[in-house]
Amino acid sequence: MTTYIGAVFNNGFVSRLLDVSLDANTTENEDFEHEITRLCRSMQRASWALPLATAAGTVDLVAEVLASSLRTRLPAGFEERLTLAARGRPVREYLSDAASTIRKLDGVTVPGYGELAMAPWEARLAFPEVIDFKYWVETDEFEKLDACLSAGFDSMHPGECASRATALIAQAQEALLLFPDPDVLRSTLSQSIPWVSSSVLREIVRMGNEHLTELHGISGR
Repeated sequence: MTTYIGAVFNNGFVSRLLDVSLDANTTENEDFEHEITRLCRSMQRASWALPLATAAGTVDLVAEVLASSLRTRLPAGFEERLTLAARGRPVREYLSDAASTIRKLDGVTVPGYGELAMAPWEARLAFPEVIDFKYWVETDEFEKLDACLSAGFDSMHPGECASRATALIAQAQEALLLFPDPDVLRSTLSQSIPWVSSSVLREIVRMGNEHLTELHGISGR
């Protein structure tokens, strides 16, 4: 039963919880509850999500393991990370506060991006294909942007069009819908996507839809 217990601590929600707590510790004006709120918000929209009640129960499990004989089975370095994340508090208090905050957010409307700004790590979770398209936006291989973007979509053709190309188009469109003001979009996403702008994202959507129409017979009408 405990052969693979290390996966509970090194992957998924628990690892992400420690990551965001450590980020909050080193980022001015960020606090623990804000980062937990962002984490829950991302869980509700991301493919790696699990129900918030389950996430809170997982945090409780970590606390129970720390108080049991299974403590010796914890992965190397985990307790050190946990201590740093707790920032001087008893680690079980830190875990209890985290679980309580998650339960409080379960079933309520999590603040939108206008109330609580999207953090750079949230953007990296939300727009991975846009971030990975960096080369085709920044390359000087072609003189014009539309030629660069067209080449980028051609590089995915045909095997990755159904997965990566459609995801790229969807993520670019989502960013435009979430942040319709070009200045807000730029200020929110530029730390994670330095080249980002409303005009470039619109071109990605346009060129991507043209690619799907011309080479896959998928019409947007």
